[in-house]
Amino acid sequence: MKTYFINKENNYLPVVKATLHDPLYEKSVNIDLIVDTGFQGGVLIPLQTYINLNLNLFEEPKIVGKTAIGTTVELRVSKVLVEIDGTKIVCTAYTTLGVKKALLGREVLKELGLLYKPPKELKVGIDE
Repeated sequence: MKTYFINKENNYLPVVKATLHDPLYEKSVNIDLIVDTGFQGGVLIPLQTYINLNLNLFEEPKIVGKTAIGTTVELRVSKVLVEIDGTKIVCTAYTTLGVKKALLGREVLKELGLLYKPPKELKVGIDE
């Protein structure tokens, strides 16, 4: 399984190893995505990762997002293919200046069937 927790100093941060692919499946990058159940989108990635995948060539109109503390931020938006443990999901990728950690949101979690019982269990593809 490609999931793990970062130690208790990081409050058992749940992380999923994934590969992101551009829409044409020409470029890819391996990445650790932090599970963020408060993020309703697909993935939020650093701007450099977004550019390395050439997602700027597939951009949709920018959107305005709202952070957990209520501030608004303009986000660049593209489709991306997320591959986790052999499962491939087309979802929305977001970025903006200042993004340092990659997040995995509910758009993908719903498709994966992720089970998260901190601090002991994190698995992808649970049976319903």
